[in-house]
Amino acid sequence: MSLTDDAQTQDRLTQAQLAAIENEIKSSQPLTSQLLPISALLNQYSNTSGNVNEQQQSAGFIQSAQFLSTKYTSLRRVRGDGNCYYRAF
Repeated sequence: MSLTDDAQTQDRLTQAQLAAIENEIKSSQPLTSQLLPISALLNQYSNTSGNVNEQQQSAGFIQSAQFLSTKYTSLRRVRGDGNCYYRAF
């Protein structure tokens, strides 16, 4: 086998592995979740027992989640697959 053949074989194997990972994610995670209460954000960021920096970041997220709760009653989580930004709109 030449160096070019080895590279092409490796590329095919890599593409097959990426496709398998993508299919596994698609089969196990929905594009969007059911409606969740905004309080789910508060619960997620309130349960932080990390270092001081993580606690400060969580405090900022909690403040933002509290603000969102004044405007909205629910949210949907989206699959983080590279298209999530567009799907969120």
